[in-house]
Amino acid sequence: MTERREDERIPYRTAELSGERVLVLSAHPDDETLGAGGTIVLNTRRGAAVRIWIATDGERQEGSSDDAGYGGRRREEARLAAATLGAAAPIFAGLPDRSLDSSPDALARAIGEQVSEFEPDLVLCPSPAEIHPDHRALSDALYRAVGASRPEDPDHDRYRFLRLGFYEISQPFLPNTLVDIADVANRKDKALDAYASQQTVRDYAGALRGLNAYRRLTLSGAGPVEAFCVLRWPEVSGRSLEEFRRAIGPAVVEDGSRGPAPVAVVVRTRNRPALLADALGSLRAQTSRPTRVVVVNDGGASVSAVVEPFRDAFAISLQEFPERRGRSDAANLGVEAATEDLVAFLDDDDRCFPDHFERLLFAHRSGPEPVVYSDAATVVYRRDGDGWEPGPRTLQYSLDFDPDYLLLANYIPLHTLLLPRALFRKLGGFDASLDYSEDWDFLIRASFETSFRHVRAVTCEYRVFEAESGDPAHATAGSADFQRARRRIYEKYSARRTEEGLARVLDRMRAQIAFWYERDTVSQGELRYQRESHQRLAETVGKLEARLASLSPVEGRMDDLERRVSSLQIERTRLLAENELVHDRLAEVFTVNEEYDHQLSNTYAEIDRLNTILNQIYGSHTWKLHLFLDRVRGR
Repeated sequence: MTERREDERIPYRTAELSGERVLVLSAHPDDETLGAGGTIVLNTRRGAAVRIWIATDGERQEGSSDDAGYGGRRREEARLAAATLGAAAPIFAGLPDRSLDSSPDALARAIGEQVSEFEPDLVLCPSPAEIHPDHRALSDALYRAVGASRPEDPDHDRYRFLRLGFYEISQPFLPNTLVDIADVANRKDKALDAYASQQTVRDYAGALRGLNAYRRLTLSGAGPVEAFCVLRWPEVSGRSLEEFRRAIGPAVVEDGSRGPAPVAVVVRTRNRPALLADALGSLRAQTSRPTRVVVVNDGGASVSAVVEPFRDAFAISLQEFPERRGRSDAANLGVEAATEDLVAFLDDDDRCFPDHFERLLFAHRSGPEPVVYSDAATVVYRRDGDGWEPGPRTLQYSLDFDPDYLLLANYIPLHTLLLPRALFRKLGGFDASLDYSEDWDFLIRASFETSFRHVRAVTCEYRVFEAESGDPAHATAGSADFQRARRRIYEKYSARRTEEGLARVLDRMRAQIAFWYERDTVSQGELRYQRESHQRLAETVGKLEARLASLSPVEGRMDDLERRVSSLQIERTRLLAENELVHDRLAEVFTVNEEYDHQLSNTYAEIDRLNTILNQIYGSHTWKLHLFLDRVRGR
């Protein structure tokens, strides 16, 4: 892959960050002003509705131990600061200071309630790269609340176009948006003056002024600058929280820092040493590392040299077969070599994001279901020289548990799964007679035994490598081998497909298809509008550039034209600034266009997938019996 230039990693010009309804999340009184005070003023000055929601009173700050009224004083300071910024009085959630990470689900629900009630189009929040645990907990909860929304949810439109602007306070990060606050810097300073109790502890205001000055590094002639990392729902829903955190700053949550995960991970591999190393590397990078990894080499060249560097991260059991025994046998023998109570799977061509086991273990421990699974982002990789270039991410696999649906289609990638080893052994493991869809067959049998819990979060990646051949594990959905395996599963469990279950799944699929067709119509209209906007902006850019070109010769005229030149130079500077804003808007339109194109592609793929399953339902013996019984009943 080609190394990105510095101007592709960080902005080299400022941009607006504005909304009609702006929700500002703050862990403590003063966070909102320190990190985003200037941007808040810019929004209130243009008439935006701004709501500030403060999670705690900050009563456990240094210097507060001997003062029972400390929290109340900080609330008063926050009210004064908000008024100075032009915003309404803050809402105080009253949560305990330095404890926001103790109830992440409750915090996510509280933020979701604010989004539902206020209906913002922009949310500002401390970044997940922050040092303070309350700052991270707040951003984590926001990220999870937004990322858990799915297109079929009734309130999804609240999240679909929502922008998240993460701001920095105690830890600089890698931003994608820089906001020039020179015109309102005095207002921000006055708002910071309201927090007198904090300035006696430490010069927070001075530190943030230094940070705002530092952010001018890549700019020319700008005043103080606030930095943000701005994301939309498609980026949040397709990317794990910990992956995002590490992409924008140093790993404040380090590998293995959340303690060991009492899990044995079975990794199947065959003649793909580079991919195996990548998969094992993703396990080593876990915030909660598995205690054991069982690598099963199914008849390929020895991988002992690949495995060796990872022995310092977790216990490794290496099983190497002299000849290929098949995917099912490889997985079964891997589980037999494990001693942990919980097992998971990871084939060598996939990888886990750093918070994969942390999220699965939390769900396993907090719910009654013994089996939990998360979501996987699908990424197609194409050859790029000696390496691979990843394509766009798609969220193909995200469906709440439905055993009747599972009889018709496998929507749970194996590496998203965590289950008790005892349950795996009780069910007899994978069917050794299957070398395709063995995971689907096992999931169906497990669904007869117990319920599953779905974690609505992308925690791993399902990778497809173009031009990969020679390995039977890469049977594509349209191949004859894949179709034969699927027909075999259908026949094996035909007696389990009931009339009522098929009818319910059919109703669900009809509703899904209707939803996707409606979404397609809406997206087509939005895309058409954006393309028309792009055309208008392109015409504006052309006119501005032509005007600028006509002004350029004026610069070299004689002294008697100095006054005219000065006037035209002012006009030229104004037009250059206007042209830059138009270019920014044009870049934003291009981004939105790409998102709409991507969403439309996903929509068509989902409609095709659902139609395929419906055709299989209509062709099944159970459905024909259902139609016959309906006719007998006179329906």
